Amino acid sequence: MQFATSLLKLSAILVCLTVAETEALAQERIPHAQDKPPGPALSPAEAIAKMTVPDGFSVELVASEPDLVNPVAMTFDERGRVWVTESLEYPRMSAGKGRDRVRILEDTDQDGRMDKFTTFAEGLNIPSGIAVGHGGVWVANSPDILFLEDTDGDDKADKQTVVVTGFGRFDTHELPNSLTWGPDGWLYGLNGVFNRSVVKDPVTQRTFDFTCALFRINPRTHEFNLFAEGTSNPWGIAWNPVGDPFLSACVIDHLWHLTETGYYHRQGGPYPPFTWKAESIVSHKHQKAAYCGSTYFDSDAYPPEFRDRLMMGNIHGNCINVDVLADRDSTYQASPADDFLSAHDAWFMPVVQKVGPDGCLWVLDWYDRYHCYQDARRDPDGIDRLKGRLYRIRYKNTPHAASFDLKQETSEQLIHRLHSPNVYVREIAQRLLAERNHPEANAALEKLCLDDAVPIKTRMHALWARMGASALDVKFADSLLSSTNADIRAWGVRAAGNQRLNDATITQSIVQLRRDDNPRVRLQVAIAAAKLDAVPTIPTLVDVLAQAGEDPLIPRIVWQNLHPLLESQTTEFAAAIAATGTEKPAPVLDILPRAADRLLATEKPDTDAVTQLVSLLLTTESAADSADRALQLLTQRIRSGELSGDSLNVVRTSLSSGLQPHFTASLEAPVTHVTVVYLGPVAPHWEVRGQAGDRKVIEDFRARVMARLVLLPPHDPQFRRNRERVVRDAERENIALGWDLGYDEDQG
Repeated sequence: MQFATSLLKLSAILVCLTVAETEALAQERIPHAQDKPPGPALSPAEAIAKMTVPDGFSVELVASEPDLVNPVAMTFDERGRVWVTESLEYPRMSAGKGRDRVRILEDTDQDGRMDKFTTFAEGLNIPSGIAVGHGGVWVANSPDILFLEDTDGDDKADKQTVVVTGFGRFDTHELPNSLTWGPDGWLYGLNGVFNRSVVKDPVTQRTFDFTCALFRINPRTHEFNLFAEGTSNPWGIAWNPVGDPFLSACVIDHLWHLTETGYYHRQGGPYPPFTWKAESIVSHKHQKAAYCGSTYFDSDAYPPEFRDRLMMGNIHGNCINVDVLADRDSTYQASPADDFLSAHDAWFMPVVQKVGPDGCLWVLDWYDRYHCYQDARRDPDGIDRLKGRLYRIRYKNTPHAASFDLKQETSEQLIHRLHSPNVYVREIAQRLLAERNHPEANAALEKLCLDDAVPIKTRMHALWARMGASALDVKFADSLLSSTNADIRAWGVRAAGNQRLNDATITQSIVQLRRDDNPRVRLQVAIAAAKLDAVPTIPTLVDVLAQAGEDPLIPRIVWQNLHPLLESQTTEFAAAIAATGTEKPAPVLDILPRAADRLLATEKPDTDAVTQLVSLLLTTESAADSADRALQLLTQRIRSGELSGDSLNVVRTSLSSGLQPHFTASLEAPVTHVTVVYLGPVAPHWEVRGQAGDRKVIEDFRARVMARLVLLPPHDPQFRRNRERVVRDAERENIALGWDLGYDEDQG
């Protein structure tokens, strides 16, 4: 009732303002990130008439205002009904009861248009994500993730449970969103970079303090954790056929492949210490940089050239962009394809894209002149809260979905549904089978998963349904690890790690897979190695790293799981590095500077281990770049005072013999000047083999060294010794250094 009253009031205001709005159009302000005033709103029919789609396709209206207003999120249930969240409260910052609601949209006569609208829940406050499953409806309603239940079957929520709480409301464009069932049966969601959240896991009592992240919740236990962190204000999770998540983001690069334990590039804000961030999977851009929603299109309702590609809502571009994925070692590289839909209307805001029961792409349109928080905060009354559209992009005469209810089907029928060419059908059948957890069905799923004659998409959904149902036994888990299919093996490793399956047979198989031919398998071994107590973590991680080659992701994931262990397992790390052979693989050499820096940051740094690693780099011909990075990190810590006293003397003494040959190649490299100052002494390096007769080079070298000397803490004995030698030699040879030391003789 409250929502209806608000609608009536807003409708009256809208009518009164229509004339004034038209007269003011000429003076209309250009909204943020738009090129011109958006102009007046179009009717649904007018909007469709302006849209362009590929030949053979058409855009159909499924629902619109007044039945659908300010839609934010949507999902489908097992009957093909659409569940939508609507928000009049946007952009309200404060928490508490609101005027927002969850609606159920139904097409009762199967003509392609929604004709029944039911309010399932009210009193919400910017409900930004929704998922149906496990006996209820999951809603992101910051600061909470809610579980709403209809206990009497009247399509009205009559029981509400707070699953987890602590999400922020600092930016209402970055609230928890995109609630989506993952392949593993957990509920996944996203949170934005400027929306700090502090959530306590109700199972482990661990507190997670985070901003931009992909989080997940176990629907049975309500365990909460972070799958990966980074990006900007991501909105929209898509899963490809082998269960990898992709998300679209704003401002920064638009497409990301996220891997468990990974930390990705941030739009802003600090990184945790020692983070080695992963990057996006694109080197191209589409129109502008505001994205909302993404889906992996997998359906036979469209011709083959439109299948198996990512479709993303581009808000500022008012279109649906398309990217095509290609394997790149353990990750992917995306390339652009032609836009799938262009609205030619600045009001078009595609916030959700999903494959529907009919196999077509459905697009939810939060139809508004304002796209960004800058305009919403500046002019909250200018937000149009009375419009909203839901479209279907149809290929030729693709039939509308008939009436159905997958929940009423037997488990045998649902298993058969896993063969469907429509990913919507496969995903719903998978979820229902996992919820039922019937022993006979589980056995059939295991058999289907291990059948090499079955298409891989079906096998993967069978595996995920089985994983979501209950814990795997050792026999089946080991069969996964020995599968001839790499994606099955990778998921076997992932399942064992998530289940903490420390059986000796399983852990032995996982250790053997550290050298698997497929990089996706090795990637999952690196993640599982940090979870399984029976796996020798550091040797396994280093071995996976040694096989990485030019893989852009594996070294970063290895590092994320390795560096927290270095302080307590320094000896094990040194032994693992030694075991990689005399010719160290490039990824191993590349990680050593980070390891040395991490060891120096401990409360009691193991200087012997640090100098051992740096010396290894100094004496390895192929490691020149890594040696330079290690020396730069060392000198930064000396300059800051973090490395001083006895610890510094040990480092200087241990490295002195290795520095001279490292500097014979060039006097011009900045790392040479810096390192000579901090780790010196300077004197032995004045006359360098092959360059001793070049007075200009020597003078330039001394000047550059002097530039760094003035930054050295004056109380450091190294400063006084090197300063005096530089000045004395300069005076003797009548060289003008051009530097003021800036310190009195009696300082230090």
